[in-house]
Amino acid sequence: MSRAMPMVSRVLAAALFAFAPNVFPQEPRAGAQSSAGSNGVISGRVVNSSGEPLAGASVNAGPISGNAPRKAATADSHGDFKIEGLEPSLYTVSASVPGYVFSSLPSPGDSATYYRIGDSVTLTLRKGGVITGSVIGSNGPLIGIGVFATRVRDSEGKRLAASPGFPERRTDDRGVFRLYGLMPGAYLISAARPRIGTIMPSAYDDDVPTYFPSATRDTASEVIVREGDEVTADIRYRAEAGHAVSGKITGMVESQRQFSSGISIVLTDVRDHIDIANVGPDFADESSFAIYGVPDGEYAVSARQFLPTREELRSQPERVSVHGTSVTGLTLALEPLASIDGRLVFESDPKAPCAQRRDTAAQETIVYARRYDPENKPDTVAKSTEASNALLPTAAYATFGVGDPKGSFSLRNLPPGSYQIDPRAPASGWYAKSVTMIPPRSPAKIAISNLGHDGISVRSGERISGLVVTIAEGAAKLRGRITLAEGQSLSSKLRVYVIPAERENADNLLRFYETRPDADRSFTIDNVAPGRYLILARLMEENEFGAAKSIRQDGTFRAKVVHDGEALKKDLAFKPCEQITAFDLPYTPPSFPR
Repeated sequence: MSRAMPMVSRVLAAALFAFAPNVFPQEPRAGAQSSAGSNGVISGRVVNSSGEPLAGASVNAGPISGNAPRKAATADSHGDFKIEGLEPSLYTVSASVPGYVFSSLPSPGDSATYYRIGDSVTLTLRKGGVITGSVIGSNGPLIGIGVFATRVRDSEGKRLAASPGFPERRTDDRGVFRLYGLMPGAYLISAARPRIGTIMPSAYDDDVPTYFPSATRDTASEVIVREGDEVTADIRYRAEAGHAVSGKITGMVESQRQFSSGISIVLTDVRDHIDIANVGPDFADESSFAIYGVPDGEYAVSARQFLPTREELRSQPERVSVHGTSVTGLTLALEPLASIDGRLVFESDPKAPCAQRRDTAAQETIVYARRYDPENKPDTVAKSTEASNALLPTAAYATFGVGDPKGSFSLRNLPPGSYQIDPRAPASGWYAKSVTMIPPRSPAKIAISNLGHDGISVRSGERISGLVVTIAEGAAKLRGRITLAEGQSLSSKLRVYVIPAERENADNLLRFYETRPDADRSFTIDNVAPGRYLILARLMEENEFGAAKSIRQDGTFRAKVVHDGEALKKDLAFKPCEQITAFDLPYTPPSFPR
């Protein structure tokens, strides 16, 4: 078997997973307008954390679905850019400048910020930090050894649910490494066998990673990086032998790629859900795999195969205990994932004609499927939680579909489990009205009124059709400002929640909204269904992964918010197409810990 050393980092799921903060729904950007054909434009500006322009920044707009081409532009001397020739679609927009990084990254399970033709975008980059140092062994500097950075806490010191990976660097002929373009936060730095582009065996193959300053992962010291800082972190290499985890892969599809089967094997520490290895199969025998240099511990190992069709095969996570010896003879059985096909239905209202972007609405409507544990099935949760939570992308998994010109969409690559369907309206004036299923050979619609309890459950390889998402015209919009007591400051954990006051909508999760106020205490909630609501400002709560709990996804947290809202009794009524501005929302801190 070929030997491939673990990569001590997690590469976050692409921004396409979901990835805007938990705002339901997202406010359309200023300047949005309807556009057909391929003459669409997204414009904007690239600035640094001080608001100064970043001239020469490379800016890219990539469609999150469909076959629309990716387009690029370069920021001018004022930091301004214009990306032209875009077809109707939803786009992610990114900017890059050597040594700079984005101000923040989405948490697992969050939604990526997306843009439409006509939007104006401000992209803020900050100067990345640097960690440099040397790797010294018993006989002097180590040349060509890989050095990896794992970001474990953000700039506020909060533990990360998953650690975004950082491209490896190798030491030079002096044993010196330099990791640059790092986001602010706390990092674990390790030295191990290089992973990228290495096929031949090396002297480091069987060694466990050595963490700064000369430690195991459990005893490693965190390295704190602030914006623009350069920190020195010298590593004394331990040369401590580890163990191997090896086995076979079954159920794979013969690859059509010349140099890659598309198969990856992931070893995850079950304690904190961080990947410590991500390797390919044996170079000579793609049905075999081996991971070397594994320290003692409890792990989950699984395999994936990414097909050219964009479909994915995945094995169930296998629990592995490594204690003083190697683990061999594992079998990872790849299985096809599930999918759900659906269509979008748009209901116009002649009495409330306020919906925007009618001609491109279907192509700009995104529907998320978010994996969750059904709260009304505790026995099932107890049995599945240990295995599914071992691999965070499965436990907090989100995927999406975007409508085509006819309104059809598909939710693909769903691991087994239960899913909430979370649609986002395409523009102001629209709101998500309902999610229904039409069973095969039945003209009747069965409404899914409580997605938190009755989402859609899927099995491996299952193909489900008949999902209907109805988007209606007549949505309202709210703009307001948080009022604080004298001497009080705005907490980064403060959120605004809007919950249904009408009894018939109490279990309709599409009627629950939340947003995070801006730094100036202003907030906006768009795409609100007409009706009566309660509104309140409240500190958010975090889940076990350190991410903000969602009012739509977390039933226990939702019940707390509803209780607080009913106690405050600050109600609000929205008429179709109504826009409420300058709304004043006082915030009173709780008098006791929550």
